[in-house]
Amino acid sequence: MARPAPSRPPETAIRYIDGIAQHDAIVKELQDRIAMLEQALAEQRGTPVRITPPSSSSSFRSLSLPESRKSPVPEWPSFDDPITRETSLEVSPPSSLPPATVPTDLCYTEMDLASTIPHPLPTILYESSSTLAHLCIAQHGEFIGRGSLICALHSITNRSSPRFLYAKSTDAIFEGRGDTERFSLLPYASHTVQQLVLKLPQTQAFDALVESYFFNLNWRYGIPKPWFTRASQQMWSKIQISPDQSSEINAHFLMLVFSILAVAPRDDQLGVSIPIHSCDDYFMCAMISRRIAEDDYLNTPRTSTMVSPADGTVLGCLATPILANFLSERGRVSEAWKLVGSGVRNAQAVGLHRDPDWRLWQVMSQEEKMLRVRAWWSLFIADRFLSYMLGRPPMIRREMYDVELPSSTNEDGSFDLFGFNQRIMIELAVSLGEVIDTCYNVSYPPCSEFIAMDEKLEAWRGSVPKEYQESQEITYLRGYQDTEISILARQRYILNTWYLVGRLKLLIASTTGQHRAAQIPRDLGRCRELCISVALELIKYQCNFHDGLVEQFKERQKLHYAYLASGWLFHGCFSLFEACVALLATKERITGQETVLGAMEAFDRTLEVLGETAKHEAGKEGSIANMAINVLQPLRAQRFSGPPLGNESVFEVAPNGNGDLSWLTGSMSRREEFVYGEAPVGYTLRYDTPPKLSRLSNSSVL
Repeated sequence: MARPAPSRPPETAIRYIDGIAQHDAIVKELQDRIAMLEQALAEQRGTPVRITPPSSSSSFRSLSLPESRKSPVPEWPSFDDPITRETSLEVSPPSSLPPATVPTDLCYTEMDLASTIPHPLPTILYESSSTLAHLCIAQHGEFIGRGSLICALHSITNRSSPRFLYAKSTDAIFEGRGDTERFSLLPYASHTVQQLVLKLPQTQAFDALVESYFFNLNWRYGIPKPWFTRASQQMWSKIQISPDQSSEINAHFLMLVFSILAVAPRDDQLGVSIPIHSCDDYFMCAMISRRIAEDDYLNTPRTSTMVSPADGTVLGCLATPILANFLSERGRVSEAWKLVGSGVRNAQAVGLHRDPDWRLWQVMSQEEKMLRVRAWWSLFIADRFLSYMLGRPPMIRREMYDVELPSSTNEDGSFDLFGFNQRIMIELAVSLGEVIDTCYNVSYPPCSEFIAMDEKLEAWRGSVPKEYQESQEITYLRGYQDTEISILARQRYILNTWYLVGRLKLLIASTTGQHRAAQIPRDLGRCRELCISVALELIKYQCNFHDGLVEQFKERQKLHYAYLASGWLFHGCFSLFEACVALLATKERITGQETVLGAMEAFDRTLEVLGETAKHEAGKEGSIANMAINVLQPLRAQRFSGPPLGNESVFEVAPNGNGDLSWLTGSMSRREEFVYGEAPVGYTLRYDTPPKLSRLSNSSVL
């Protein structure tokens, strides 16, 4: 049967081909120069090197390696000895491995990781999978940096397809915009403050949503409830007494109010008995309030000393992380990152980067100081975490602020659990920022630096207070009330998730990349083993956590509360998605007979958990789970043999001394004290650190 004539390639492909054609000559010249330099260096050392002329068929093809580097490494170093780790950051972290000596008779040229893949991912499957995976966090044409699941997918292809589409700038027409589905039907730019006030629910529904927010979610954002209650009463008094003067309500405060209404978990019956708008509509009202607040800078006369459009900016900064998490849960991570960046600029505009006790400030009240400190550090954490998730540089640098760390003690001497947790989250955010500066810059560092940064993260994990140690049974902590125990459990889950995600993305970056300098086999093998170990650890942790939620909250309404209150819809679903792709990509690059025992079981368990989440969350809240399923199912069918696991078989692993992953079935501790919704029921998790993999199993399983 004759093959049909090829059709005209899509415009994006034409753009890609044109870009290659323009740069082929430059790339070839640079490759020739590199070959000459390498040959000269080898002659200087007195070591002959065999250089194969580079092919000019593709500007993305690597230089040929010496014959000694083409064959798989026959034996990776043994990692039977556990790495000694200090449990306090006061002691300098141990070195990762003894410094390896590079043989003088080996001249390293450019490393082509694709050469270690016996069966690259088909181009069609890669393009469809990467397209959906990209949409989980950003729009097409937006940059996703190092260490992402996009990198992991691209690392197991033949590298003939580009990683990214670029955002086109040469056309004045935005075709297809009329066919897109709007986030909310509310018009964006035609509202005034008076019109926004009409979108507020009745006081009964308002109080119910606000109470739901403070009960379920405020442990993450730290909005002072007494202050917010008093400010809300001022707003309602103005609306009821002088409806014509509702325009005097601060747009920044409205932004915070609508943010709380948007994220507050709600009962199905609430919208039936009392009319309220959807979560998406309240989110859009918050964004409109933000737009109005920005427009006030143009409309308010600068000559007035009584009124300033900057008044209330801190409240908008408090609302920004709430709105960013709302977007992240719906797969809009890039939009969340840009929103946080705008919030950082607004914060700097009113001096939040300077400590409230700075001697040049006028005297502030303690309440004002607390709002400013919490707003600044909340933006700092969101900026670092989202930048790390997307592989982009953060906006906030250490030399540009002098704000004191949050206090774990309230003004009256009582314990401040939010401030206590925020200090630990800041420590992790600082560590992830160091990873970005060291390992996510434009040049690739060697694998040894990735290993050193991973050990720093491990050392940090061992130094956190016992309240956040996974080995510590949380319900046995003394000196805490039941409500504080439930908050500690939620904080522990978010903290440990970001810690594992931070390590996973670092290790993905260490084992992927194109046009990198060749790496020492020992270091590269170590990075791959660590990546597999952390991916399996993360999958086990999240699946066990989800099992606990489902077991305790069998009713759909209560499970919805649990999903929102715990942060599962973003932290759980996306980390599972990324861990599965990382596991698959790293497994595919293992040479020889080495296999990863338990990988298929982990993959199938993830699909099962994501399927349950998508079943319970059919709207935008389940978008990450749905997209992840659409990506993982074809990958599973392509890269794994055998039928999916049934409900009776979850992480069943064949006995094996080297690759035994029986710790994936570790037991959980469940207690009736982790409050999520209406009833005082809950869940706590004890996670036992798995043994380090001594070697990848040689059993022929996968």
